[in-house]
Amino acid sequence: MNQLQLFAARALRALPTSLWWVLGALVGAILSINLEKEVSPHTPAAARVAHWVVRLCLLVLPPLGVVWLWRVAAGVGHAGWRLLWYMAALGATGLSVGVVLLVLFGLIVWL
Repeated sequence: MNQLQLFAARALRALPTSLWWVLGALVGAILSINLEKEVSPHTPAAARVAHWVVRLCLLVLPPLGVVWLWRVAAGVGHAGWRLLWYMAALGATGLSVGVVLLVLFGLIVWL
């Protein structure tokens, strides 16, 4: 269990700072959308801006997650586990590219 805790601590330290900022902006935008009547009743454009912030955050999250996976994979000590993490990071990179392309296509269609 001690090794698992050390790995989790190293993995959390490898999280990019920008990922925390994006997650904070995403939570703030979602709360702004859900609490539109209480937070900004006299500014109807606030909900539209919050929707765009959510879309932008969803566009940025997959690449930041991939960066985190590559950082974790580089920090693994055992060669077998490192290979497994590199394979997972490579698969996540492919999925991230697909998701970002789908989100961009969705943004283009919605405009």
